[in-house]
Amino acid sequence: ASITGAPTGAHSKCLREAVLSGAKTWEEVKKVAVAATKSALAATQRQLRTFLIEVMHGDGAVESLSSIQFTPAKSGDFPRSLKFDTLVIATGSKSNRFPPVKFDLPGVFDSDTITMIDRLPEHMVVQGAGIIGLEYALIFKKLGSKSVVVVDIFDKVVPMLDVSLQEACKETMRQEGVELIMSTKFAKVEAGEGSTEENPKVVIELEGGRTLHCDTLLSACGRSGCARGIGLEKLESEGLKVGRGSFVQVDENGYTGVGKIYAVGDVVGGSLATVGQAQAVRAIRACYGSGMLKQEKGVRCKPFGVWTIPELAWAGLNEDQATKEGIPFGTVTVDFARTIRGCVTSEEGFLKLIYNSDSGQVIGFHICGENACDLINFGAEAVCDGDLIYDILQFVFPAVTYHELYHLAAAEAKLRIMHKGAHSLEAATAWQRVEIALEKSCKEEGKSIQEMLVSSFRYFDLDSSGYITPEQLKKALRGLGLNFDDDQIMQMITEATGSEENENIDYEHFLRIFHADSKELRSPSKTEPRAPAQEAVAATE
Repeated sequence: ASITGAPTGAHSKCLREAVLSGAKTWEEVKKVAVAATKSALAATQRQLRTFLIEVMHGDGAVESLSSIQFTPAKSGDFPRSLKFDTLVIATGSKSNRFPPVKFDLPGVFDSDTITMIDRLPEHMVVQGAGIIGLEYALIFKKLGSKSVVVVDIFDKVVPMLDVSLQEACKETMRQEGVELIMSTKFAKVEAGEGSTEENPKVVIELEGGRTLHCDTLLSACGRSGCARGIGLEKLESEGLKVGRGSFVQVDENGYTGVGKIYAVGDVVGGSLATVGQAQAVRAIRACYGSGMLKQEKGVRCKPFGVWTIPELAWAGLNEDQATKEGIPFGTVTVDFARTIRGCVTSEEGFLKLIYNSDSGQVIGFHICGENACDLINFGAEAVCDGDLIYDILQFVFPAVTYHELYHLAAAEAKLRIMHKGAHSLEAATAWQRVEIALEKSCKEEGKSIQEMLVSSFRYFDLDSSGYITPEQLKKALRGLGLNFDDDQIMQMITEATGSEENENIDYEHFLRIFHADSKELRSPSKTEPRAPAQEAVAATE
């Protein structure tokens, strides 16, 4: 195989770029893929030359703790033994193939062989609602496929996603006309009548009785490590282990525990090209480095991205994970439209922040929208560093960028912590303004807060009924120099009483909103003289 330097999913990224560049024919799509492959190949070859790395084309199999058997790809050359001091296994992964799919049928592909497709499918079925399956489903639909159906045995799309990103993904599929059939298995896959390589026809029977007809079936049911058939079984007696999914088991440095043999990338479940590269660097440093690696903390949070249209990206914990770990958390979601950049571009999307509601530590970021895979890097670093929302508020971002989302989310999270337990952040903030105004009156009149709360209730309760109506609250607040509209007043009453059914505020709820105890403060007497401010309000009626 030729070295491209491109990650496993590069093909889908090329198709995605073709969609975004406006490709209308399959020839235009192929141009994008060919150009990307040439560029990646040239960059990789240049890097190999720079570091004087010799590339040998052929197959290799482990013979012992210090040698491999190399069989050249060139016919006529004989196998030979190569000695090594250190061996790094980076054989990657391959697509899983599960029955009843018959991969020898025309028009049937897996996530590896789909790169060989030479036409635009008219009617496509995708098995698997994971990252690869959804990327291809959406891309081919946007390229012009008449119908795309995604079938998955589980009830959730991309299960590792936060629920907000899952819902956003499903909504995108719905808008683009991609049908999702969840919690459903394939029962049978056969060639349709008259199917040929040039004109493939595939018939899929689903459990439950429904039959799907298509010309292209993509089975994207996960991947497994390429750890079989390369001689690793000879080292199992030495302690090397190949676990579930044919992934080689290693420690944090990629060490297999045997000799000087390391493994990195997809073959250990790395799942991302950048993760594999980082693992390779760590493995080589562990073997040949200065020893500083032992003093460094490993990165505990890695950013991930899904190249759907729009992009999805995340770092840290999602809601389900935070719940399972018993972390008290809060969430804030900020739409792109709330940023200056969003006002300029009108692009749709959102950033979701998950934070520890006790300490304010950020524990997860989830982004939906174009450039999400670039934007997530700051969030990943914040989670890795254990930053608080207050740290994010101190960071200065470039102007008119979507990084403003981080500031907006952190600012709202700060308010939510300040008003913990509030049903409406806007209403809680409004009551805080009232509290500040009352505290100011306390200082001016030389009264205690307890005395002020008693007199304030009488000030608000204009008819001395023992209840504050929306009209009375609005007038009284105007007397304090605070202007709120009718909707805001009703939200404040709901926040104070804890129920949308209550239209008035009684004395107990009034004190509770200011965190005061009704047992310690006597109810105001109807015969007590009104406060000066109340007289002023009454005079304006």
